[in-house]
Amino acid sequence: MMGGGLAIMTALMCLSMVAQGEDPYLFFTWNVTYGTISPLGVPQKGILINGQFPGPNINSNNIVINVFNNLDEPFLITW
Repeated sequence: MMGGGLAIMTALMCLSMVAQGEDPYLFFTWNVTYGTISPLGVPQKGILINGQFPGPNINSNNIVINVFNNLDEPFLITW
């Protein structure tokens, strides 16, 4: 009987080490710069996030974003 209890306890300990919760937040670092974009087929100056336009698509409720503004003016993001 004692061996069965030990086996169950060992199994529970192994499961507790494997089953780890996922971080509820997504973390991003954005470098905001100017660049040349052509959304309508004509090259023009635009704002890039990490070198891309449009910026990244985020599907989450809990996000933490570190923004580094490398523009010549203040930068505002709204959701």
